Amino acid sequence: MTSPYTYAVKLSGGLLLAAVLSSCTLFPSSLGGPDTPRSLAERMERHTQVLQKTIGPRNSRQPKSMEAAAKYIENNFSDMGYAVTLQPVTSGNSKKEAAIYNIVVYKPGLFSDNQSIVVGANYDSDERFNNGSGAAVLMETARDLRDIATNHNIYFVAYANGAQSAGQSGPSGAGVHAKMLSGLIGASNILGMINLEPQKTAVPGEGEQTKEAEPQTPVLFLTTPRGQEFAAQCAAPFAKSWEQPPSTLHRKTAAINSNDRHYAVLDIPTLSCKCEYSVTDSRTKNYVQALTDMIHQVADNDVSKTDKQPDAAQKPKQP
Repeated sequence: MTSPYTYAVKLSGGLLLAAVLSSCTLFPSSLGGPDTPRSLAERMERHTQVLQKTIGPRNSRQPKSMEAAAKYIENNFSDMGYAVTLQPVTSGNSKKEAAIYNIVVYKPGLFSDNQSIVVGANYDSDERFNNGSGAAVLMETARDLRDIATNHNIYFVAYANGAQSAGQSGPSGAGVHAKMLSGLIGASNILGMINLEPQKTAVPGEGEQTKEAEPQTPVLFLTTPRGQEFAAQCAAPFAKSWEQPPSTLHRKTAAINSNDRHYAVLDIPTLSCKCEYSVTDSRTKNYVQALTDMIHQVADNDVSKTDKQPDAAQKPKQP
């Protein structure tokens, strides 16, 4: 049976675009298969190089670049064995602009309920900051979690229109996803949203100086009063892998200006993760591993394995 989520995407033309993009050879591939770099550092550098330099600035004013980036991310998820859905963010205008899409991966949990975690990052860029490192971390945590079973469902979402400049019109990809998913499974079933902020990419050029990240604050967690409990759940497994607790800053919902704000206004607990190290820093490997452990643990919370067993007759509902 076609799920409501898939049906909505079909109606809005997402699957049609997926077929079109799959037949194109104009855009960078995932560089997957035997050519995929083995080390995390090499893959992170590859992702950011392709998104930042090969493709370049990506937003609604550069629809070809948006399509290229979407295709690249879609191919990477597909190479990992995930099914990918393209969720329309804008329908496009034949005279002015093309449609743009969120790239959504659904990883079902062990139990047939709707309780879910959302993990998201931008894949578009504004004019100042377009390195794609948030999307790179998203892909690599999804890769690490591919074969790890969790009690609850996980949605990995690469957002379009998430890096909008102030005053730029158009819907946010995070807003579109938050509204659709909460409408289909209920906001109370979204246990938390984890937003992956971009990292630095540049190694300083000749004569340039970079400020060393302070040992006490290499990673910052940002949350709202509503998300304090969720942030604490995330901090515990993260600190165990990272070998130090992250600093946590609480903000009012009105002060949020990232993807997480669209979930927070629906009273969904949120957490935004910022890392001061560049993607080429050796400590990024530890950061991605800590995020993987964190996502794994929070997607296992609140289910008693002794009291509740997977129902073999029912598959988890896929919105």
